[in-house]
Amino acid sequence: MNYLKQKLSKIKKAYALYYFIIVLIIFLPTAVTMPSLSFRCAIITAIGVDKQDEDILVSVLTLSEISKSDMRENTKLLQGSGTSLANAVANIESAVGRQIKMGHVGYIVISQDFTDENIASILDLLIVAGKVSNTVPLLLSNGKAKDILDNAQKMEQSSSYKMREMINNEFNETYTKNISIDSFLKGYYSDISISTLGLVTLESDAVNGIDSSQGQQGGQQSSTGGGEKDTNTTISYKTEHAVFNKGKLQYVLSKEEMRGVNWLAEGDVQKIMTINNISEQGITNGDITFFIGRHKISPKVEFVDGKPYIEYNISLTLLPIEIQDNYDNTQKSTKQLHLSNTIKQKINEVVKNEVSVALNKLKEEKTDVIGVYKLLYNHYKQFMNFLDTLSDKSDFLKFVNIGVKVSAIIPSN
Repeated sequence: MNYLKQKLSKIKKAYALYYFIIVLIIFLPTAVTMPSLSFRCAIITAIGVDKQDEDILVSVLTLSEISKSDMRENTKLLQGSGTSLANAVANIESAVGRQIKMGHVGYIVISQDFTDENIASILDLLIVAGKVSNTVPLLLSNGKAKDILDNAQKMEQSSSYKMREMINNEFNETYTKNISIDSFLKGYYSDISISTLGLVTLESDAVNGIDSSQGQQGGQQSSTGGGEKDTNTTISYKTEHAVFNKGKLQYVLSKEEMRGVNWLAEGDVQKIMTINNISEQGITNGDITFFIGRHKISPKVEFVDGKPYIEYNISLTLLPIEIQDNYDNTQKSTKQLHLSNTIKQKINEVVKNEVSVALNKLKEEKTDVIGVYKLLYNHYKQFMNFLDTLSDKSDFLKFVNIGVKVSAIIPSN
């Protein structure tokens, strides 16, 4: 019996080997001779959308099949225009003779000139027709999107910096609002139709920048426009957010207003805070800068006489990183600093003032970018009754009372 089992096992192994050889004979020649995907298709890594008179201009960065000696990506900037985004993309395909593949897109830039129209339709088309992932970062440019892509290409060709890596770091770790296509469309299709986008700009700077011709670093997040040191063009991420209402640009939150918005955001968004005019613990008229190691918010909702009240409890874990004594213009040691009542009060004032600036702007513009509607919606019956008392429901934020309580600790304390 064991003898038969051994024979059958050998026969099965022999058949498996024969099958394997047949598969190799059939498919190996095709696999070896078939050109790579980059030879058959144009693999897109970034997209820019601009207006060009009555047409749409689409710019794309595509991977080149010509590899570089240092193994870095080699890209080419391609452009096409048409009466619609689909026509513009089709014209690019026709010009290069290859089908465009957008599955590897790292970011999309849309020109601010385009925002007098509903940009949600562009995003829908990119997802459905272009098969772009809805998690791709989305940015608004105050200039031409093609110029952003052009400078990003020069930067990536001349240095180790990559635009998409900078975007992911800058907006995922510094801004309260996720800037993906998905988050924009979720805001657009929500009950209040409010979405936000981060801003990216080009700025001429003769000192700070990366010389694209030599790849020398003189600053961060930058590249040159023409390869000459006196005409460096810096790609700058503004600490601002463009606010859209029903897919159209309504206004821009300033850097100061964004700080107030960020205090009411989930996650460790704020990184640095400074309090001024401290005179104690050996400091005279000093400025203390803290790194915010942990930022936690706990909103509490109540309805008082039919009107909503939200109290945001903000808990901060702080690490002092710099103390500037303005009396003798010296740096003081941070090791012995503790959070006295005076310092805690200053921290409270800074946070509350910044939140107040942001809330005033949001109420003025009737735009809820901090998730108040979502919080109140969890108290559906009371919230609906409150909305029924308003003549203009889009102006509900003006009638919501919001309070802020701040607690802070230094771990060593």
